[in-house]
Amino acid sequence: MPKIDIVKNVKLRMDNGQMDKLDLADKQKLKRLFLARNKISFPGAICHITQRATGREPLFLEEGDYLYMLHLLKEKAEKFNFTVFCYSLMPNHLHLLIRLSGDNLSMAMKQLYGEYATGFNKKYQRKGHVFGAPFRQALCFDESYFLAASTYIHLNPVRANLIEDPGKYRWSSCKLYVEDFSKKTFVDYKFILRILSNDPSVAQKIYKEMLSKAVRIKVQEIWEDPMGLVSFRNKLMRFLLRVVKGKSKNFLDEQELEGAIAELKMKGRLRSPQTLEARKFLIEQLQARGYTVKMVAEKLTISRQSIYHTLKKPQLNKIDIVKNVKLESIKGKKGGEI
Repeated sequence: MPKIDIVKNVKLRMDNGQMDKLDLADKQKLKRLFLARNKISFPGAICHITQRATGREPLFLEEGDYLYMLHLLKEKAEKFNFTVFCYSLMPNHLHLLIRLSGDNLSMAMKQLYGEYATGFNKKYQRKGHVFGAPFRQALCFDESYFLAASTYIHLNPVRANLIEDPGKYRWSSCKLYVEDFSKKTFVDYKFILRILSNDPSVAQKIYKEMLSKAVRIKVQEIWEDPMGLVSFRNKLMRFLLRVVKGKSKNFLDEQELEGAIAELKMKGRLRSPQTLEARKFLIEQLQARGYTVKMVAEKLTISRQSIYHTLKKPQLNKIDIVKNVKLESIKGKKGGEI
């Protein structure tokens, strides 16, 4: 996932408190930011969005209501050009995990929820508010929170005792993550799976195991405790660091990645096939985390042309490359250019 280098572009529109928090994110000291008001919106922002009905009122009464919300979600994703990674529609609330491409979060959510509320009231001949309050936003600045949010969202139906197998819940995106899926969908489920492994079947196996472990984690709902996801993530990451790195040979944690980049920069001009392949591997690692070509170029201090030529080169034994990169990352020191 991308680090928040683009934070600097939006600070002028924020109050001092928000700026202080984004400064921490920029320094990688803040991994997640929860906001009930004063939403933050900028290109590349990864947001966990939650919204719920008024009081104990339902949001969805029948199949058509769920389908209408999914129709609107797809429509607004296309209109406002945001990426949907996962979702879960519950009887009285919903969760979304999305990535913005512009400064348009509030407008997108206003239209999504406003149009649903209008249609819901008209269908059931009712008046008044459908949603209880403004939507809530949690910004994910760290890969671990990204994975934790996805897992948390997909386990919502299980925690609510609606179903035992999260992959069987019809009104969430979980099925895309745990079963072979070839049909066209507006959900970019492959992005998260690629964080776990470049092999889809391996990634799905890891994700299933992650769900089976995470379902045992007892935390308060984030409606009651905004820090609930923090606790959930901390417990889940113990599993991730053990299982993902053990089963997916292509996974580097953030410390290893930074160390490997620093070590490669010290080598100066790259000539050997092994060091060129190591660069290719690091480019792929960054892209799997959502870095654009421009961001990769800045991170590695190389040109876009170099990235293009590196990715075109035939691949060597990837397992050996990963082992070498991990060994080099232990030494990680700053300096030089690639």
